[in-house]
Amino acid sequence: MQSYYESARDRIDQPHAWYSKENGCEPHFHSGIELVYMLGGSTNAAINGENHIVRKGEMLITNCYFVHAYAPSADCDSIVAVIPLGAVPSIQKKLTANRFSKTVVADDEKRSLEFLMRLFAEGPAQPTFQKGVSYAILGLLFDRVPLEPVGPTDQADVICRILNYLNDNFSKRLTVEQVAASFGYSRSRFSHLFKTTVGYSLPQYLNMLRCRSICDVLLSTDMPIVELATEAGFNSTHTFYTAFKACYHMTPREYIRIHGGSERTDT
Repeated sequence: MQSYYESARDRIDQPHAWYSKENGCEPHFHSGIELVYMLGGSTNAAINGENHIVRKGEMLITNCYFVHAYAPSADCDSIVAVIPLGAVPSIQKKLTANRFSKTVVADDEKRSLEFLMRLFAEGPAQPTFQKGVSYAILGLLFDRVPLEPVGPTDQADVICRILNYLNDNFSKRLTVEQVAASFGYSRSRFSHLFKTTVGYSLPQYLNMLRCRSICDVLLSTDMPIVELATEAGFNSTHTFYTAFKACYHMTPREYIRIHGGSERTDT
């Protein structure tokens, strides 16, 4: 589950693209626009809780901060690209205030989108080149897909603010009631919105963030596991070990061994 919340991608300020077989992932979001061009097979994409089937010759558009997850077919073959808005400054404001109104777009007869995506993935990892291809792809999409304004009450904006809040405060002893009240929701309404959109309950999501933060330092510190768990926000060692195994399908000791860490006596 390490890629569940891909805040790490927001540290990458250059556009990048790559070929991907069976491009599956758990629900996550990031501030860049993500594009997936299907070269073969299909994928079931869940975007902010709505399902979309993307087939060969089609492109999936995931707007900034939209929660997305992919469940690919066995023969899925695709090109994935992430374009940080800071890399396209002349249209950054436009993409911040608006979003693409369509999620799936069919390529034209000339396969223009496929050509540009292949160029993106195969071209030199040189900033000027990558930015130029990014502008070309987005320009083509602007011509084909209408933009619609983003309002402060839009679900994507609300989820973005909630997830950013949780990412900044996961080590605190947060409750569903507290978080719901902070965003003006009742407990039941908030729980439904969060589970439907993100795919996990709030406690499950918080525990995944906490486990991820522990894994970030687990191999580079001698601090006892119990202290790491407490600092990350877990209120008991039992809860931590249960959550860790649910996230990584292994114990902390197994994680350390597999990833090359030294043996510890407290795991």
